[in-house]
Amino acid sequence: MNPQESSVNTTANASQPSPLTPPANVQKIGKFKGSMMLVKESWNVLMQDKELAWFPVLSAIASFAAFIVYIAIYFFAVTGTGLQSLTQLNLDTLKIIDDSSNTTMRYVFGFAYYLIMFFITNFFLAGIYTIVHGRFNGKDLSVSDGFANANKHVGRIFVWSFISATVGIVLQIISEKSKIIDKIVAWIFGTAWVVLTYFSLPSLVIGERSIGESFKESASVIRKIWGEVIIINIGVGLFFGILTFFVMALAIGVAALVPSTAMFISLVILSVIYLVAVIVISSTLDSIIKLALYEYATTGTVPQGFTPELITGIIKSGK
Repeated sequence: MNPQESSVNTTANASQPSPLTPPANVQKIGKFKGSMMLVKESWNVLMQDKELAWFPVLSAIASFAAFIVYIAIYFFAVTGTGLQSLTQLNLDTLKIIDDSSNTTMRYVFGFAYYLIMFFITNFFLAGIYTIVHGRFNGKDLSVSDGFANANKHVGRIFVWSFISATVGIVLQIISEKSKIIDKIVAWIFGTAWVVLTYFSLPSLVIGERSIGESFKESASVIRKIWGEVIIINIGVGLFFGILTFFVMALAIGVAALVPSTAMFISLVILSVIYLVAVIVISSTLDSIIKLALYEYATTGTVPQGFTPELITGIIKSGK
C-alpha cells in the first residue's frame, strides 16, 4: 500500500456540531459501565487491526535499548570509571553519583533520559493513532502507514517531547528540595500537566495542530469532559487490575496445590507472558479509547466501530 494513497485526512472538521451537547433523548450511561463497554468496542477495533499491538512492543524494545545505552554513557560521564562500574556497583559508586558536585550533570542526564523516553513513546503512539484514525474513517492502514505518518510529524513529536522532558525535570528538581510543600506543589503541577495535555499528541498527529494549538485544544476539551476522562481511565485500569488479580490468584492457588519445581517454573513463565500481554493490550486499547474520545470531542462524529449511544451517553452522563 502506498502511504501517500492511504494517508488519512487528519484535519478536524470544526463546522460539525459539538459533542458536548448530545441529543436530549440519549440514554444516560454510567461512567464505569461505559468504561467496560468502551474496552469491549475498542477490543473489536483492535481485532480489525491486530498489527496495532506491534507498536507498544517495538516501543518497549526501543526504550530498553535506549536505556542500556543511556546507563552506559551515564556511568562514563558521571562516575568517570567506565563500564566497570556497571559490574561493580557498590556504595562508593552510588556516593559518586549522588555527590553534590555532580548535581548539574545528573540533571542534564535526567533531562536527556526524559527526552529519549518521551520521544520513543510519542513516536510509536503516533503510529497507533494513525492506523486507528484510518479505521475510524473506513480505511485499512498498515504498520508502514503508521510509521510514515509518525515520520511526517517527527519534528513536532520531538518538540513536544522536549517540552514534556523540560516539565518533567523541572518538577523533579522542585520535588528534590525535600520540603513537603515542594513535593505537594510538584505533584499538583505534574498532575495538572498530564490532565491538560491528555489530548495534545492526538491533536498534533491527527488534528494537524501546531504545538501551541495542540495544547490549547487539549486543554479546551479536557476542561469540558475531564470527569469522564478520569473516570474512564480509572474504570479501564480497574478492569485490567481485577482481571490480573484473579489470574495471579489462580496461579498462586495452582502452585500451592501442585508444589513442584516444574509447575512453579511453568507458572512463572506463563505469568510473565500474561503480564506482558496485558500491558501491551491495555496500552493499545487505552490509545484507541483516547482517540475515539478526541475524534468525538473535536468533530462531533462518533468513530466507526463505536456505538453512538455509548459515546454520547458517556459524555451526557457528566452533564
